[in-house]
Amino acid sequence: MMNRNNNAQVGVIVAIMMVSLIVAVMVLIQVYYVPNWMKDKEANHMDNVADQFSNLKFSIDLQAMSHIDVPISSSITLGSKELPYFVSSRSFGSLNILPPTSSNFSVSVTSSSGMERNLYQNIIQPPYPKDIDYVDSISAFDLIINTLAGGDIFDVSINGNKNIEVNVSSDGSNYRISLKTINGTQVLFNQTIAYGIGSQEEYRINLLNPDYKFYTDILPYANAPYNVTVNGSSNGDFRVKCYQYDSATISLSYNLGSISYQSDNAYFVDQTYAYEGGAVILEQHDGEAIISPPFVSIRNYTIEHTVNLSIVDIKGMAGKTSASGYGTYSVRTNYSGYSDYMAMARNITINITTKYPSAWYRYMYSTIKSADVDNATYNLSAGNNYVLVVLYGPKGGSAHDINLFIRTTEVYAQVGPGWVT
Repeated sequence: MMNRNNNAQVGVIVAIMMVSLIVAVMVLIQVYYVPNWMKDKEANHMDNVADQFSNLKFSIDLQAMSHIDVPISSSITLGSKELPYFVSSRSFGSLNILPPTSSNFSVSVTSSSGMERNLYQNIIQPPYPKDIDYVDSISAFDLIINTLAGGDIFDVSINGNKNIEVNVSSDGSNYRISLKTINGTQVLFNQTIAYGIGSQEEYRINLLNPDYKFYTDILPYANAPYNVTVNGSSNGDFRVKCYQYDSATISLSYNLGSISYQSDNAYFVDQTYAYEGGAVILEQHDGEAIISPPFVSIRNYTIEHTVNLSIVDIKGMAGKTSASGYGTYSVRTNYSGYSDYMAMARNITINITTKYPSAWYRYMYSTIKSADVDNATYNLSAGNNYVLVVLYGPKGGSAHDINLFIRTTEVYAQVGPGWVT
């Protein structure tokens, strides 16, 4: 009897010890391993979101560069699931397309000593000579001879060097027109282009005709901006369509929308990913950084600086600008249009208003330094919600030696299924 009781007691004690061991192991797993597993799980999810935002940027860049009017979908995963069989929490997130009033993101460019690129169209009439200054490109250039007279000469010069000469000669009651194209000491074209013309006829010459070599062999190699001088008798006019730079005060402001993801993690540090102005930014409690750069370039060509800004403005579709939870949602984007702005200046000021000034400051500092811009020709500063860049031309004085190019691209976006129009 005693042996049976002892055996029973031993069995109960062993059972209790086994249960206690299992409970201890489960508690150890729950208290120590589950939080670490979930922390790793949420960290992997944050890495996945970073990759997804990079893919979103790639899609928008593709649409902006190629002007593709076709919607592209990019997936964003808002959260991660809990572990099965153990007590754990899901992570959640929110995705929002923010208008400028909520994104608090804008870019402004100013200069009190600038020259803007504008379209110039005019019929230039005698008396000659007459100049067209600061020409960037020519798209139409005609000589219109209203009255034919033997001995008349018309010419076109770039930066003081004669490049086209048109001669009218008399051949009895008719007239002959010859054209010569010159590049320094080299004659590129020298032929009669019309003959047997009556004195009462108006004759129009397209000076950009590729056969005359002026359009193909001279203009492409002229350093813009250049000065064009037209000269000739009182019997002819010049019709010009070109882009030229005019003195102006530069004052540009772009208020821009953005796309933002915010995590609500239970174990890993909360992070925010934002697409603004063409950049992908990561923010967490201990700092922020641009992880996919925008297209902002500054080039130092010793005698001039070139600043190129390519800015993307995100426009949300009403009723489809947000999602929250833990599922995977698509962000559909569609290219809408773009506008270009070109100018020259003695100095420019770029003010970036943003929630992430530290990230933009480091990016602009790196961009300027990689361009080897002299420390004396720029100032860079940052505040609570802005980054300020002041750039001066390398020559100083009255030279307009900063070339500015800004492209603003408008992209429509929506969260969830449906067509972007």
